[in-house]
Amino acid sequence: MEIYNSPTERVHALYYVSMKVLLKKGDVFLFLMDAVGKYFDLPGGRIDNVEYITPLTEIIAREVSEELGEEIKYKLGKSVFQFRRHFEDQRWHVFLIVYEAEYVSGEIKLSAEHGGFQWINPRKTNFKEEQFFNKEEYLAFKMYFKNMI
Repeated sequence: MEIYNSPTERVHALYYVSMKVLLKKGDVFLFLMDAVGKYFDLPGGRIDNVEYITPLTEIIAREVSEELGEEIKYKLGKSVFQFRRHFEDQRWHVFLIVYEAEYVSGEIKLSAEHGGFQWINPRKTNFKEEQFFNKEEYLAFKMYFKNMI
């Protein structure tokens, strides 16, 4: 019988929760660029520590307004996929839930959190893994667009 001197204990992972919006306008989808212009991102963000009982739709509305400006109007749909981001240097992890949304109106006025934006037609775009924060995220987007085309 083998005895281990230092057994490994498993504990629950701790994640921030972030909700993102995949905003569609006709055949194109809104993609933001992170602040340094390296990776794709979507409007939305983490639940704040005072929003424990705030309806999720209100949290999404707050985040979208903060990142795209108060003029943006959209019709929120259902959650469609999720993925994780790990920031090892900052020692935190985020579980992201992506919701479909239909653009209605308004001019985009980006916050300082993002370095730019573009409307992308996934039928005419060959996404690359290096455009996303990690492989899991890339594969989640790739599968979503593959299933809808």
